[in-house]
Amino acid sequence: MKDFYLNGMIKFVLLLVMITGVMAGNQSFCQTRESLVKAGYIEKFTRFAEWPETATKSEPTHVFTIAVIGENTFGSDLDNLFSKTKIKNNRVQINYLSSVEEIEDCMILFISASEKNNLPNILQRTADKPILTISDSKGFGVKGVIINMFQEGDYIRYEINRTALQKSGLIINSLLLNSAVIIK
Repeated sequence: MKDFYLNGMIKFVLLLVMITGVMAGNQSFCQTRESLVKAGYIEKFTRFAEWPETATKSEPTHVFTIAVIGENTFGSDLDNLFSKTKIKNNRVQINYLSSVEEIEDCMILFISASEKNNLPNILQRTADKPILTISDSKGFGVKGVIINMFQEGDYIRYEINRTALQKSGLIINSLLLNSAVIIK
């Protein structure tokens, strides 16, 4: 099991090096493909996160649901990436939500910057549930989003809110934690 995570982390780091190298060399590429890189991060995060057994059943009818609330800044990148990818041996479904009331049984909830004013309601709705909340907005990590991506120079990095993670009941592999900025 340790080799599986180590090999996965090595591939993850190599992917990041390749992507950031291309991005650094071509600014217009960086601006137009940032959503693809972030979609790739979301996919990689799933490899280092563990949900309770009841949430990720390996059955042909079980679906791993990723929801996006607010403005869809990914375009078709999430749909394209996850149409060919399985998470925890389950097919993936992407749901685009327009209100907090629509948050149901998703495994991952991406919270767009457009939801800044709704963030407290969203986090209250997901509190104490095994939902991996992810965003890419300044200050969202400190406010309680579990993983928040941010740009640092030519790189996309991420921070993890350890308190929000503990409340969710999710487990994040130490390899992912060690490469994150930790918010306590």
